[in-house]
Formats: sequence, C-alpha cells, structure tokens
Amino acid sequence: MKKLTVLIVFTLSSYFTIAQTDNILWSSFQLQKEVSKNTILNIKPIFRFNEDFSSYQNMSVDIFAKQKFNKGWSLQLLARTWFIPDEKGRQFLWLDVAHGFKLKQLKIDNRLRYHWALDINDRSDPDFFRWSTMFSLLTKGNITPFIAIEPWLRTNRQNQFQRIRYEPGFNWKLHENYTLSILYRKEESINLEPKRNTNFVVINLICKI
Repeated sequence: MKKLTVLIVFTLSSYFTIAQTDNILWSSFQLQKEVSKNTILNIKPIFRFNEDFSSYQNMSVDIFAKQKFNKGWSLQLLARTWFIPDEKGRQFLWLDVAHGFKLKQLKIDNRLRYHWALDINDRSDPDFFRWSTMFSLLTKGNITPFIAIEPWLRTNRQNQFQRIRYEPGFNWKLHENYTLSILYRKEESINLEPKRNTNFVVINLICKI
C-alpha cells in the first residue's frame, strides 16, 4: 500500500502541475480471452468525459486480436468504432508490430502502429505511423510502474511529426484475472498552429475470461 500511495501521489501531482485548459477522462473495461497459448482476443468499450471530466464527450468500442511469436515479437490488429453524440460515426483500423524484452528489473516494449482512419460519413481523418516505447519496472509486488513515449508521424503526403504523447502510470494486479491500469497522458501537437496540448487521465480494468 505504501508503494501504491507513492505512485498515486506522483501521478496526480504530475497531472495537476502540468494541467492545461481542459482535462479529459478515458474510462474503460477490457474483456480478454486467451483462445490459445499465443492468441488473445479482446473487446474494450471506452467512455470519454471532457471539460474537466464534467461532460460526456463520446464512446468507442475496440475489438482486437493479438498473436504472439518467439523472442518477444507479436502482431496485433485492432478496429475502433466511434459513437459521437450528434455526429456520424468514425472508424479506425490499427496494425501493430511489437517487440518486448527484459533487462534485469526493467522491461522495454517497442510498438510500431499504422493508424489508418477510414474516411467515411463525409469525414476525413489523418493517418499516422506511431512508435511507442514503454519502460516498466518489474517489482516483486502486484504493482508495476511504467513510463511511455509515443511520437506520431503524419502520412497523407505530409510526412512530418504532428503529435507526441508522454504517459507515466502503473498496472496493479488485483487478482489473477483482474488488472487495473491508471496513467496520466500529456499530448502535445508538433508542427501545427495553433499549438494544442491536452491532458488525459486513462483508467482501464482488464478482465480475463
């Protein structure tokens, strides 16, 4: 509990110190099914609240499958369907190539994601290559702190970085089948005017079924 208290204080102090105009909450639960030793299926509804968490913004549903390979490699295909009040829906498809390895008490995970936003319902969304690097501290307890960084490279003939994310947080294994993830996300725009910064608190409960 002492470690948990320190992590919560650190995360919240970072959040309030760097807080910008608006703060957004993403809350979700993730149902996870291991269909074989190396294949995992997931469904994940996400609910978002903006205006300092006071107003419902939108929700989406992620459906994704992950296939593990030897030596820490994996592939993942994810579909995100958006449901936005008073607007037509959005649809994203993501393809991930990931690799993870351990270095003593440190775990390093790298993931390259192709972020493809389908241009449907008279809506045009940008596409990106996203490179995420996460450093996790392996502890003897049930709490694993981590920090991640993810730059976004815009495609669509622009070929420039337009976004970057910083994500400190922790995973807390509540039970053999339940893990709670809490993180603070700071997102900054790059090469765009006006410059846009956004703060997120992201909470996800993973349930193995």
